[in-house]
Amino acid sequence: MSPILRYSQQRWYIPMAIFIVAIIFSVIQAQTQDASGDPYIFWAAGEKFMNGKALYEPIAGAQEFIYPPVAALLFQVLAIMPFPVAVGVFTFFNFASWLTLIWLTYRILEVYFPQAKLRTALIIGFVATIRYFWHNIVWVNVNELIALLSVGGLYFYLKDKKTIGIGLLTFAMWIKVMPILIIGVLFIRQPWKTLSTTLGFSILFLVMVVIFRGFNQGIEDYFDFWYVAFKPFLLEGRVYVDWIAFGVSATLAKLLTAHPDINGIRFNIVSWSPELVGRISLVSRLIILAFTYYYVWVNRKQSQLPLSNILMVFLAILLVSGVSWEGHHVPLLLVIAGLYQLLTALNMTTLRGWMATISVAVGLLNSDVVGGHISDYLQAFSLITFNVLFLYIVSIVASHRLTIVEPARSQRLQGT
Repeated sequence: MSPILRYSQQRWYIPMAIFIVAIIFSVIQAQTQDASGDPYIFWAAGEKFMNGKALYEPIAGAQEFIYPPVAALLFQVLAIMPFPVAVGVFTFFNFASWLTLIWLTYRILEVYFPQAKLRTALIIGFVATIRYFWHNIVWVNVNELIALLSVGGLYFYLKDKKTIGIGLLTFAMWIKVMPILIIGVLFIRQPWKTLSTTLGFSILFLVMVVIFRGFNQGIEDYFDFWYVAFKPFLLEGRVYVDWIAFGVSATLAKLLTAHPDINGIRFNIVSWSPELVGRISLVSRLIILAFTYYYVWVNRKQSQLPLSNILMVFLAILLVSGVSWEGHHVPLLLVIAGLYQLLTALNMTTLRGWMATISVAVGLLNSDVVGGHISDYLQAFSLITFNVLFLYIVSIVASHRLTIVEPARSQRLQGT
């Protein structure tokens, strides 16, 4: 029995209290969410999918639906319920996902550090990421589901259940595109196994969409997704410049291009052309991907997927994604806990202290702690993005230490 389950049995009142809070908050959310929020987008997309309607036409009262058709296939589960009930169920699911991700984080770290005490790493990761999980619960977002599929897929992959692991990652990719970067890591290590399994599951999901929607409408759904949602971000440089958008492209656009003030805050420091900033953003993101896959390539022959590669690719996803809101950052639970334990094993205690302190500070600097006005500034100037970039640099330092400076230690610490 894992220490987490043993602790839960000994302190049974803690999971019971969490269960009661989850029920109460789910009921509150069911009564307060309306047609202007994200859960209505999911619910309406599922209803459209179920009734043969076009998926990518504007949803009255809400924002646009920009997820792949497989996401709408999944959202049918919500659409079979009245909207308030669907919101309550989804909220409760997010609470459960939070606990499951804590457990999965522990189990993954246990693979790499079987003799280590992991409690401190988990506590720091938990405290530093409360704001991101709470964002998903309050706004009823889908990001915890994607994290659950991605982290769960990697867990099964590490446990040598590769087909299940790649299947979960492929499912995550067809709900939100960016997990394809994780599959890219596995492809470099095992090209044929990864490609054949990913294609097999992708064809299965395509067939499921066609079965539900009919051949013509099912194929049209994919073309609509390409032209309406995917192509603008991939080829046309679309970027959100909302003050609460994060990632490299959004942060550069917020800081380097002219746009109206928000809540009395002017958060662009210069007014360069969007075209120039777009090119800077593209080069920056390519550099991040180059560093990530360089270390993946160098470590490709290790028998176990290195933990440092996992952490780098999750950070790269947050940095290079065209859409990266606060709630997208739930994978930082694994990243921060993993980096803490990796730096501990490398005896890099000073860097570990800075990493933990900065991550926890950023995690606590929300409107409930520092007030709305200061929080607005921190959001506008993308503090979260700079923290992710800092964590990425730390992961490069650790990866370089393991890969270039001490490759023998890499074999001991990263599972070879």
